[in-house]
Amino acid sequence: MPRRSPGEIRKQLPRRINRGSRASIRGLSPSASRQIAAFERQRGLHPGDVAHAFRAWSQALRRLGPHDELSHGCGTTGWRDMHARTMLEAVLHSMKRRARRELRVAVSPLDARYLAKTLNDPFAPPDLPWWKCRIRT
Repeated sequence: MPRRSPGEIRKQLPRRINRGSRASIRGLSPSASRQIAAFERQRGLHPGDVAHAFRAWSQALRRLGPHDELSHGCGTTGWRDMHARTMLEAVLHSMKRRARRELRVAVSPLDARYLAKTLNDPFAPPDLPWWKCRIRT
């Protein structure tokens, strides 16, 4: 009876979402990374979902088109299906002051790039976050 090759065995294994080799945001202190990990655990997220949202926000800004959706689509419901910038804002509000400042420094250039590539929507409802009140050009 012939043996199955390792490639055949791997094909039958369930696929996992590749979230990259880094489960953290580059440039943050260990304390800030721990607070992000605690946020993920408390909300039932996978480890690295916040870093994935950060990368999704960054990559979406590079190829921003007029009808692109900026959700990072990690799942189907709840936290994993939200807009990448919304998740980053939720993390910012849950962190302590020093860690919040570090993450805001990392997110600010991305926000500035988004503001430069979009225009204000005067007809958007005022209760939406600022990133949803913009028109992509």
